[in-house]
Amino acid sequence: MIKKTVKGGLALLVLGTAAAFWLVYTGEPRNGSAHVSADHAAHVPAPPQEKPEEKNKKIKYWVAPMDPTYIRNEPGKSPMGMDLVPVYEDEDEKSSEGVIKIDPVTVQNIGVRTAPATRGDLNKNIRTVGRITYDERGVEHIHTKVSGWVEKLSVDTTGQEVRKGQELLSIYSPELVATQEEYLQALKYRDRTASSKFPEIAEGGGALVDVARKRLLFMDINEVQIEDLEKSREVRKNLKLFAPRTGIVIKKNVLEGMKVDSMMELYTIADLSRVWVIASVYEYEIPFLTTGQEAEMTLSYEPGASYRGKVTFVYPFISSQTRTVDVRMEFDNPGLKLKPDMYADVVIKVKTGAPSIMVPSEAVIRTGSRSVVITSLGKGKFLPKEVTVGSSGEGFMQILGGLEEGELVVTSGQFLIDSESNLREAVNKMLAAQAAETSAGQSGVAGGGKSEKGEFAVIPGMSDEQKKLMSGLMENYLNIQSALAAQSAPEAAKEARAMSAGLQKLKASDSKGQIEAVTGPMEDSLKGIASGDLQKAKTSFKTLSRTMIGYAKGPGKDHALSSGLKLYFCPMEEEHWMQKAGDLRNPYLGQDMLICGIEEPL
Repeated sequence: MIKKTVKGGLALLVLGTAAAFWLVYTGEPRNGSAHVSADHAAHVPAPPQEKPEEKNKKIKYWVAPMDPTYIRNEPGKSPMGMDLVPVYEDEDEKSSEGVIKIDPVTVQNIGVRTAPATRGDLNKNIRTVGRITYDERGVEHIHTKVSGWVEKLSVDTTGQEVRKGQELLSIYSPELVATQEEYLQALKYRDRTASSKFPEIAEGGGALVDVARKRLLFMDINEVQIEDLEKSREVRKNLKLFAPRTGIVIKKNVLEGMKVDSMMELYTIADLSRVWVIASVYEYEIPFLTTGQEAEMTLSYEPGASYRGKVTFVYPFISSQTRTVDVRMEFDNPGLKLKPDMYADVVIKVKTGAPSIMVPSEAVIRTGSRSVVITSLGKGKFLPKEVTVGSSGEGFMQILGGLEEGELVVTSGQFLIDSESNLREAVNKMLAAQAAETSAGQSGVAGGGKSEKGEFAVIPGMSDEQKKLMSGLMENYLNIQSALAAQSAPEAAKEARAMSAGLQKLKASDSKGQIEAVTGPMEDSLKGIASGDLQKAKTSFKTLSRTMIGYAKGPGKDHALSSGLKLYFCPMEEEHWMQKAGDLRNPYLGQDMLICGIEEPL
């Protein structure tokens, strides 16, 4: 009872899926598809009645209701015993190659939406994460030019804000005291020699003052302190050091009473009114980066706030580990809210240049080797177009070629329409293959029909001995077909080696070289199958099949028919193969599409 229920459920699922596919393919619900039950899964619905408006239309081909890939040129039964359904030729198809026509009700049911192709600037945003750091141009290290001892610290804590010219510390330095005394002595000498009758002596006194004054300036004694020294004419024990710029003390390495020298860094002061943000950008986005681009920064710990800055530098090297390049941006820092070493979300806004055709990104179907959009022509008609795409950004994609401004493109449901287009293409190829085979048969070509990829081999007459050898080779061929369908390259290689041994006997029987045109291609294809490479074996099997099918259609037809061999055509690979009667097993597609194939007369 359980097994019966499961089988009935599977039958219901298969029939329901086929009915849904038929609805998309024809635009009409298939008869009986709305009332299928598990107990009647095998019920054959009555063939659809011909509509009055279809009486004057030409029938293009007949198709199985349950399998749209099963087509015939005349009415009959499908493999499931159902009547074939006619497909009528649409007059529009004659003048509009590639146009797909779908019933408007079906278009609405599958949710087809469209949007116009527009012309404009494509704005692309590069999103990344950045780290806030100091503006290197606003960082200053404070050193003393002389050795001495710190007498007093006026700025004694890290993080303290200082202004330009503010006192930092006072220092006692014997060297500074000596230089002050030297300066005072130079002043006295200049004053005594100023009234000298000899100009050289008066000038010499002034030169000594200038030299001593420069020495004080080189020791970071400012002009104000020197003027005070000149006025007081008294040597000061302690001299003060002042901040060279406004900023924040980010390092303090000095304490009161400490002995310092010129090698020691006393303070590090940084101006935080403007900060840098360093962000990493992936290498495929590097072509879109230029200096001057607008950047926007947001912080997770300050919701709702954003900061605007600009890209000021793109570093000329890339990280070999992360495959990214660093980008530097500058931002104003009002209220000093931006702290160095904070992380921030950054958006760099890119404009891609001249206006171009744009469509929504979801409208483009990318297959890897090409890009396709489905254009809407109105009244349920659609036309696939291959396009050349450019950059993408903010939900849109550039179209560089293949589409005009104002054309309507499908943005939803296009995959169903594309599958319909591919199905129509496959059906047309099947019809073309059948037409070519019929044409070849009528013209009396020996050895059978012709596929899209190549002709079957034309086999000349063979002796009884050669036919017997070919019968043995046919068994090897069928075993190779079965192995490839199971995707077993080792088993196919094993049968290929066995077939090669039999082929040598066939060549030995051909002393005059009458069938060399047959044995040569077989020998080459068996080498590929024997390689053990599955893909190479499938490719080589195509040549082998053309030869063996030529034999089965020519000298070996009686043996092929008595053995129950079946001939199939694979529309995906556009190649034929033979196999024993039974379940369909495609050797070219294997487990991916095992039952893909159309039976043809042998």
